[in-house]
Amino acid sequence: AAAAEDNTPPKRILIQNVSVWDGVGDEAVANRYVLIEDNMIKSVGGETPAGVAATIIDGQGRVLMPGIIDAHTHLALPVAPDKLRDEDPGYLGALSVRAAEMLLMRGWTTVRDIGGPSQGLARAVDEGIVPGPRIYPSAAFISQTSGHGDMRGLNDPHPNMGGAPDLIGQRYNLLADGPDEVRRAVRESLRHGATAIKVMAGGGISSEYDPIDTTQYSVAELRAAVEAAEQWNTYVAVHAYTDTAVRNALEAGVKVIEHGHLLSEDTLKLLRSKDAFLSSQSFGFVRRYLKPGQSDAGNKAAEVMAGTDNLMLTAKKLGIPVAFGTDAFGSLRAYEGGVYEFGYRLRWFSSLEILRQATSHNARLLALTGPRNPYPDGPLGVIEAGAYADLLIVDGDPLNDVTILEAHETNIRLIMKDGVIYKNTLD
Repeated sequence: AAAAEDNTPPKRILIQNVSVWDGVGDEAVANRYVLIEDNMIKSVGGETPAGVAATIIDGQGRVLMPGIIDAHTHLALPVAPDKLRDEDPGYLGALSVRAAEMLLMRGWTTVRDIGGPSQGLARAVDEGIVPGPRIYPSAAFISQTSGHGDMRGLNDPHPNMGGAPDLIGQRYNLLADGPDEVRRAVRESLRHGATAIKVMAGGGISSEYDPIDTTQYSVAELRAAVEAAEQWNTYVAVHAYTDTAVRNALEAGVKVIEHGHLLSEDTLKLLRSKDAFLSSQSFGFVRRYLKPGQSDAGNKAAEVMAGTDNLMLTAKKLGIPVAFGTDAFGSLRAYEGGVYEFGYRLRWFSSLEILRQATSHNARLLALTGPRNPYPDGPLGVIEAGAYADLLIVDGDPLNDVTILEAHETNIRLIMKDGVIYKNTLD
């Protein structure tokens, strides 16, 4: 028998008397309304529609803007990578749930989780079991032996050479050497629910056995990853800091470069010519806790951060947008500190530029997932008819002072994600 027709009327919320910044424009437009129907924006206009049966929210002239998108985080890494194997998986899951709720209550309505098994958390959020932002998971990292994603202890046996994979090898990283193994690893990560693929292409700060200057994976291996991802109509993003690593990735067809702090102007020009995305961070939060001379990780961090000014200023000069991300992982404190990325970026960008990075530009990056996009019904990061209803109402003018968003407890007055209100302190 045919299913009964659902005649339930849509849930409508009418937000009125707000200055709307749509995620794209140069200014917020005063005296606007936004009508939400279920989880989507139905209409945006100047004169409030009459006779609409809806819950009314009066913004009292405040700014209404899209929810924040973090282009680079790791919700499934709530402890340091070298501590993962020592912790109970249930405890790790509980920390990740807490981190997701913390981000949502700071106005972060979408995150790109670029490595780690966050797909179960994404499912729980989508099913309404736990509160959190939309999550674009990348599932397991893919790394060469001795690469940035090789988290084994020095004497641990290799899982592809007779050793049994531990928790990390089963869920967090896939070690793969040579094009055939790389293809298999990409397909395995996609099987587990990755919306995009994260490959380690160069040395990293938090890994013990790979100096920053190392180049990881050949062009042939990276091309195998790209081809396997493209067969699923999605893309590869690579962790890389140096010219050689990034040039290899771009030659292989990689769409997104993560970090890139040590890139020259010539390599950034190549990135621009390839229409690739640059997803980088200020690492301002890292500066607080990793100091040169205190540890190997501190020395590596100092080496990377020495290039941050040059990267950001050169990218801006060349007209290359820089996706807004935090690279938060390792502790709940890291997720708490993510809001300070706004202020750190003021060294290179205006408040308006930073807001665009964190909304409409990041949304274009997320759209690279194509049919693997878990949220295909409309755009994110903008306020327009047909977009998802992910919205913030804030005190003050974040377009002129983006640090307003750092004081989220007092300055963010309403948080809506997918048409659901999670916070409302308007009078």
